[in-house]
Amino acid sequence: MQRFGELWADESGQTTAEYSLVLLVAGLVVGVMAAFVKSGALTDMFEQILSGLVERASG
Repeated sequence: MQRFGELWADESGQTTAEYSLVLLVAGLVVGVMAAFVKSGALTDMFEQILSGLVERASG
């Protein structure tokens, strides 16, 4: 039972696990953003914003 407690309290490798989780999340965010850009939704969004600004400025 004492051996289990020692293993449970051992934190070696924790930093590596945290870094790998951060890299995984960053990769997922990049993947989602790449899919968003590739779909053309980003271009459409910017066009809507710019056309709205032009309409407000001219009228």
